[in-house]
Amino acid sequence: MGSSQGKVVLVTGAAGGIGAAAALLFATEGAAHVALADRDADRLEASAGVVRDSGGSASAHAFDVTDEAAVAAWVDGVAAAHGRIDCAFNNAGISQPSTPLHEMEREAFEEVIAVNLTSVFLCLKHELRHLVAQGTGGAIVNTSSGAGLVPAPGQPHYTAAKHGVLGLTRLVAREYLRNEIRCNAILPGITDTPMLRGGGEDLTDRAREGLRKFSPTGELLDPTEVAAAAVWLCSDAARRINGQSIVVDGGGILH
Repeated sequence: MGSSQGKVVLVTGAAGGIGAAAALLFATEGAAHVALADRDADRLEASAGVVRDSGGSASAHAFDVTDEAAVAAWVDGVAAAHGRIDCAFNNAGISQPSTPLHEMEREAFEEVIAVNLTSVFLCLKHELRHLVAQGTGGAIVNTSSGAGLVPAPGQPHYTAAKHGVLGLTRLVAREYLRNEIRCNAILPGITDTPMLRGGGEDLTDRAREGLRKFSPTGELLDPTEVAAAAVWLCSDAARRINGQSIVVDGGGILH
């Protein structure tokens, strides 16, 4: 019996990278259904197809995670279709080119905050609404970053957002403990994702800089290695793990 046996799972940022890897792993670990969300409809449907090809049950939901009405409709729809939700992996995120804070446009700052932090708040709000009403407990994992602990060079917006995710994670862990709802965060190191490669085959300059500074081996992490931590944190094996920030980077950041 897999670690996700019979669970109904929500995953954002599931069109590729860590989110897609997590969706597949939840399914192979026995999830009853995995609801994948992302704004890239074509890549999202491809990720859902991989889950289905593995024998899992999956649905693709294309929308913008910064749109509260869309987030609420997604969570409500999955809960209505499957009778409940059990776990959520709030993983959606974006990055932008490095820019000194004194040269950064407000619009760029606010976009990263919206996708990387506000969307986590919105997902938490509506996931918790259902989990509290169900009264059956549950588990939520949020994706932060090594930038949630140490500043990412030239990334004031990304650094602020990822620090904020850790604050929200701890707040939920404390305030919903009585509801038997756990909330933890994973902090991936330099992972081989489409975002890291900027949509191309080669690494971005920022990714190369990050590898030199924060990868203990100089190698990229595989998305599945990071996804495994999120899936485990949602499992009953991690039922005593709550409010924690788990760094998954091979030892690049030690704290």
